[in-house]
Amino acid sequence: MSAAPAAPAAPVPPVVEGAEAAPPKKRGLLVFVIIGVVVLGALGAGAWFLWPKFFGTAQAKAAPAEPAVKATVPLGAVVVNLNGEARRYLRVGVSLGVPASSDAKEIEEHKSQLLDLLISVLSAAEVETLTSDEGKTELKDDLLSRMRDELHLKKVVRVYFTEFVIQ
Repeated sequence: MSAAPAAPAAPVPPVVEGAEAAPPKKRGLLVFVIIGVVVLGALGAGAWFLWPKFFGTAQAKAAPAEPAVKATVPLGAVVVNLNGEARRYLRVGVSLGVPASSDAKEIEEHKSQLLDLLISVLSAAEVETLTSDEGKTELKDDLLSRMRDELHLKKVVRVYFTEFVIQ
């Protein structure tokens, strides 16, 4: 029995360190980074939507809606000298919005007090306040709050300027 000559072994390629090991490590790291970004995004979105529910913010506790204006009560026009201006004056027509026409009688009973309040507030206002839209809105809000606080007219819902002339 004779042994057949052994076939020569295939040459073994040289091993380069890190050549084949690098792509799997980079892929694994990339997968973890993508998963981390997705998880953080989901947590952020959940916190954004659930924060007001659990921790209560100003948006979650909105003021109750005011009743709709069903009737207006005209107070007429008031003429006042402008604050700090010797020869300038303001003529403003005012109407008050109330939720029901039956509330108009209460407003009529306080008409002289309302006109006095209007004159006091308007004559103390600065010209810059009267000429800007934001100033007029502030003026309406101030009038409304003072009517409610000082005259106890809680039924007045809105103040309307029906005429507004500065000369």
